[in-house]
Amino acid sequence: MERKARSPPGSATGAAAGPPRGEQEGKGREERQGPRAPGAWAALPGSPPAASPAQSRAPAATVVDVDGVRGSGEEGTEVVALLESERPEEGAKPSGLGACEWLLVLASLLFIIMTFPLSIWFCIKVVQEYERVIIFRLGHLLPGRPKGPGLFFFLPWLDTYHKVDLRLQTLEIPFHEVVTKDMLIMEIDAVCYYRMENASLLLSSLAHVSKAVQFLVQTTMKRLLAHRSLTEILLERKTIAQDVKVALDSVTCIWGIKVERMEIKDVRLPAGLQHSLAVEAEAQRQAKVRMIAAEGEKAASESLRMAAEILSGTPAAVQLRYLHALQSLSTEKPSTVVLPLPFDLLNFLSPPSNRTQGSIPLPSSAKPVEPLNPKKKDSPML
Repeated sequence: MERKARSPPGSATGAAAGPPRGEQEGKGREERQGPRAPGAWAALPGSPPAASPAQSRAPAATVVDVDGVRGSGEEGTEVVALLESERPEEGAKPSGLGACEWLLVLASLLFIIMTFPLSIWFCIKVVQEYERVIIFRLGHLLPGRPKGPGLFFFLPWLDTYHKVDLRLQTLEIPFHEVVTKDMLIMEIDAVCYYRMENASLLLSSLAHVSKAVQFLVQTTMKRLLAHRSLTEILLERKTIAQDVKVALDSVTCIWGIKVERMEIKDVRLPAGLQHSLAVEAEAQRQAKVRMIAAEGEKAASESLRMAAEILSGTPAAVQLRYLHALQSLSTEKPSTVVLPLPFDLLNFLSPPSNRTQGSIPLPSSAKPVEPLNPKKKDSPML
């Protein structure tokens, strides 16, 4: 890394060339040289004294290594680590076939030609419409698109092929514990529907597809459900499943897998939590029933009040109501008959202001009231 520093106004003119660091670090560095004007560059601390004006006219190297004057070496360490990580691995074998491998391929082709047509039956296979075939020749993945559907040719002694099913796969996620936002522990299971999208990438990146997808679904669901409460999990299953699908797609696309659908099957709560929720739901139902009964009583009392107001304004309606009550008592035929007081007596006992005008005289079924002090009759014998 090379850097040039300008001197402030009024500073001494001069230039100093630091020793190259390439010999110390084993890295070759290019030195830039150019004409140097008086007062253009300033010497760093610790450099030799400034040259005379005559010497400053001559071209001089202006390479300054500032790696040694950094306040902290963390940035340099990170840059070196990044550069080393981008280097190709030493001794890495190229992806193409070697000379010996090409000789084996040519020998196999010659043998197939010599034994034709018997050998051709061992070199041709059939691939179904929903399948794709990946061929490895001497351990190397053959370039190009996967083979299929139809016939494909391979060398039975040098090639190994793997069939990949592109149809929709179903994976059941067993019950696993999750912790909700309101610190409740529950068990949840799900179903994941996925398909193989890139057969070459899939075989070169994953060994056990079902296990990888299962563990990924479980960890993703634990991470997402930790931000939701129990009520949200029970009511928003579709939204949660869609969020899990999007999170899975962002990871499985690197493996060559496409997640088509994600569904939450069941939510299993602990026994204690189920009992508390049942008690809470029963209490809410009882409160609702009481509110409905209170509202009904209120409506009935309002209706009775309105009926009383209407009857109090029409005396004839009160008399008709009285007759209707007598008729209902006579038709029911009870064992005990209760006879109400006559309406005229009630009208007589009421205040004069509330007495009914034009009332209909009704026959009284009660016995006549005897005087309190009846006169004693003389005995007939006297």
